[in-house]
Amino acid sequence: MRTFSLFALCLACLGHPALASQATSEPATRVQGGAAPAQAGIREAERLRAVALVERDVDALRRLLGGDYYHVETNGRVRTKSEFLQALARDEYRIRNYGVEEMEIRLAGDGGTAIVTGTYRVVATDQPATPQRGRYVRVWTRSPDGWRAIVHQGTQIRPVAAGPGDTKPQALQ
Repeated sequence: MRTFSLFALCLACLGHPALASQATSEPATRVQGGAAPAQAGIREAERLRAVALVERDVDALRRLLGGDYYHVETNGRVRTKSEFLQALARDEYRIRNYGVEEMEIRLAGDGGTAIVTGTYRVVATDQPATPQRGRYVRVWTRSPDGWRAIVHQGTQIRPVAAGPGDTKPQALQ
């Protein structure tokens, strides 16, 4: 329950006006002052996570994930750190290619917590290989050993299907 409360708190920080000034997007860097080293560290942790995920490097992910890690998959399934790592070791995640398209980093409070949002593309090794796009939220905390992910939420982006008889998009009212 503690992890869920932390997750809810971090999501609430997303809309906090003081955090908006600290946001950057990939690949452009719009950072001033002491935030640059923290954001560089988070970008590197994100890169290492992506490589470890594709290579199914459980040991590297074990080092990058915090002890209270909370993983919400695109289908809504929730896994703890050990459940996520076991699923990866059992080859339940079959990823051929993974890449982040956009990334925004917001530092909270004293800079020891970061909320990372963005979009990604992934190609599974299924036959036929199915490319997918998604949005993600990850929360990272700074530890003495570096940045550790404590929350991941992925949501698949699906094309909007036209309803019966719809021939063109309707304007929002």
